[in-house]
Amino acid sequence: MIEDLKKILLMQDVDSRIDRISAEMDEIPREKLIHEKELESQKSDYDKEKSKLEEVRESSGKCSEVKVATEKTLAEFKNKLLEMKTNEAYRAMMEQIKFAEKKIGDLDSQIIEKMYEEEQGEKDLVEAMKIWERNTRRAEKRQNILDGQLEVLKENMEELMAERIDIASGIGKRLLDKYEQLRTAGRGLVVVGLQKGACGGCLTNIPPQTAVEISQGETFVCPICGRFVVWKDDSSMAGA
Repeated sequence: MIEDLKKILLMQDVDSRIDRISAEMDEIPREKLIHEKELESQKSDYDKEKSKLEEVRESSGKCSEVKVATEKTLAEFKNKLLEMKTNEAYRAMMEQIKFAEKKIGDLDSQIIEKMYEEEQGEKDLVEAMKIWERNTRRAEKRQNILDGQLEVLKENMEELMAERIDIASGIGKRLLDKYEQLRTAGRGLVVVGLQKGACGGCLTNIPPQTAVEISQGETFVCPICGRFVVWKDDSSMAGA
């Protein structure tokens, strides 16, 4: 029984390392996902700036088209002005000319404003592209590092699983089944040390005489949590 428990302790150590590696392996895809979402957000920012710039350019183009059409209409109004026969018709045409001229002035102001917006939009687009491209390169490097780490972890995991199989082959079936049952139940450590006269797993107090027997090499099964309580290097009887 003592020899089997020593092997169980070895397996427990291997399983603890397996658990740590498994947790690290699970963390890598999550970290990758974080980087991917950050890049998606930055790509979205770039697309927004691009759409905004395209809208400004489209609006500026429409203003220019309307200005050209209005200038053409203004020229026609001025030509017709010479053909007016009455003062009333002349005044009416002058009103249309003034309206067209004012419209052209307003369009000129809008076109200038759109020019400034386009200039700023181009700067914002370049900046968004720089951020996106810079972080894309960083993410690619980080992804490669994470992929390398994952490969190393997989190799370590394979070695530990092989070691675990080797250790398990030398443990009695009943004890091995008990160990696996406790691990499956989420009890964590199956073999624990005597800590201040109590079970190192659930902290249930152990009778003084039993604690003495444990200190002399006996094995005790905790009636509360079912763990094996043994004497370890850091064990103590204080409080028993």
